Amino acid sequence: MRNKAILIVGPLLLAACAASDKYSDIIARATPPSPALKAEIVAGAKELVYDPSSIRDAEISNVATLPDGLQGVCVRADSKDVSGRYLGQHSIGIPIRNGKIAGGSLDHPVCDRMDVQWQPFPELERLPGK
Repeated sequence: MRNKAILIVGPLLLAACAASDKYSDIIARATPPSPALKAEIVAGAKELVYDPSSIRDAEISNVATLPDGLQGVCVRADSKDVSGRYLGQHSIGIPIRNGKIAGGSLDHPVCDRMDVQWQPFPELERLPGK
């Protein structure tokens, strides 16, 4: 009985592992973000971040392109909250449709993958206060 369970459950577990790693090839083929995309992200941060001048330790990932043409990039940084305390580094997954930012997802799990390639994002650290 135990061997039957292993024969049935084993392949299911392996299939689950393979399915959960569908992003490996996509991430490996990702390309550095363009200056235009970085500028658009900086402009958005000016509006969204409570204290843009407090942004530190900013990084941006390469841009990944999914088979359907949707692209995505991750940005991570630390910034202050309304009480003036640093929150700790958080990431945001940003979908890109037709070359334009189309929302964002705080602490997106893809951004936490070890194979995501990061580079410094100093432009995000140079924002003035509101």
